[in-house]
Amino acid sequence: NEELADYIEAKGLGKGGKFKVVGIIGGQSSGKSTLLNKMFGTRFDMMDSKTGRKQTTKGIWCGVAQGQSTLILDVEGTDGREKEDQKAFEGKSALFCLALTDVMMVNMWMHEVGRFNAANLPLLKTVLEVHMRLLHGGEEAP
Repeated sequence: NEELADYIEAKGLGKGGKFKVVGIIGGQSSGKSTLLNKMFGTRFDMMDSKTGRKQTTKGIWCGVAQGQSTLILDVEGTDGREKEDQKAFEGKSALFCLALTDVMMVNMWMHEVGRFNAANLPLLKTVLEVHMRLLHGGEEAP
């Protein structure tokens, strides 16, 4: 996409063709944008707790880490309990993030760690299976 190439050039990334990409996926309203802003000095929109919990990030947003040659991807939050077409977008955006990033963070609610019926478990399972296939050159992972 030419717009992304223009954005990368305008932000001074890719001088010499080298920059890192970091992305984050996780549940809606779990603090992904806040975490990225604190870690990398980005300015992604964040939820205002005074107005109630609601979706802030729609789609995939790009930012640049302050003082680093790093492109940051803020991915729309997931909620596996929503309608089927939303699940398809969640899967595609997570796999897109996996394909582009050097580091992909997964932000989970503390109470969902270790639960087999957590809302985002199917998505996380898909992402990890694809990642393992990529690491093993297309073979079934052990």
